[in-house]
Amino acid sequence: MISRRRFLQLSGITAAGIIFPKSIMGATCDQTTPDVMGLGPYWEPDSPYRSVLASQFELGTRLFINGVVTANDCQTPIPNVVIDAWQANVAGCYSVFQTCDTGNPDNDELNLRGRILSDHEGKFSIETIKPGFYYLGNDRYRPSHIHFMITPPAGNTVVTQLYFEGDEYLDEDSGSSDPNAVDRIIPLVETENGLEGMFKIILDVHPDKKAVNTNIPTGENENRLQKVSMFPNPFNSRIEVRFGMRESTKVLISIYDLNGTWVRTLLNKNLNIGNHSIIWDGKRSNGQFVPAGEYFLSIQSPFETKMEKITYLK
Repeated sequence: MISRRRFLQLSGITAAGIIFPKSIMGATCDQTTPDVMGLGPYWEPDSPYRSVLASQFELGTRLFINGVVTANDCQTPIPNVVIDAWQANVAGCYSVFQTCDTGNPDNDELNLRGRILSDHEGKFSIETIKPGFYYLGNDRYRPSHIHFMITPPAGNTVVTQLYFEGDEYLDEDSGSSDPNAVDRIIPLVETENGLEGMFKIILDVHPDKKAVNTNIPTGENENRLQKVSMFPNPFNSRIEVRFGMRESTKVLISIYDLNGTWVRTLLNKNLNIGNHSIIWDGKRSNGQFVPAGEYFLSIQSPFETKMEKITYLK
């Protein structure tokens, strides 16, 4: 289950929708720490700008990381942050530096690597596979992890790593066993599409510092999803969601309740340029009707995430 705090961070809803109680905002605001392992030996500069790091044919369990980048008050979103991500494949092999068996039909030399931009609300999303264990020798392995180099428009770059709860190698690894890594060991939730996790990045940037990142390609953070509308809302039998696509890309549409619990996936496929629509009939993935009340509709592309509130009546 997605915690309420994680879900509200993902939704980006502010005082215009839901008021954040103090228990959600938190009494402390710990900045994202660098990893003691540093950059590591397998970073490659100039990875392509893309948030889908793994081909649909890549071996392994699909992994969806959603997140938000904020200033040091834990609230103010930072747009246009360059998030450089790289990882091993399911066998613990890194592209570029090692010869890896890959499911990528194009034999992408930069497989499982990419740079992502946070949007105007500080949000970002990554689709990949869960990395395998990296062999160190002498029967020792590094836990599953993803490398990140995080560069804000104003402020210092943070080089860090993300780990996952329940990993058998966490306690014996220098990086993940460091006490400063505790906020970078995240839970993963199983959905019908794979695993999902939330990574909140908090940078040492003052909320009033606003700048434009000049190290990004023009137009990279423009909205691909357009003209999102829902009718009728509230609804009692079915609701139609309409939206437009400025370019062909993969789209994931899901329903969540107010606690952030996944209810149903309505769409998970590549869509062409143009207008599209989809219907939700108020049912869960098991075919049972949900209780009357408010729900969230999440529309995700590799470039952005939109959250809309809908009301189901009986």
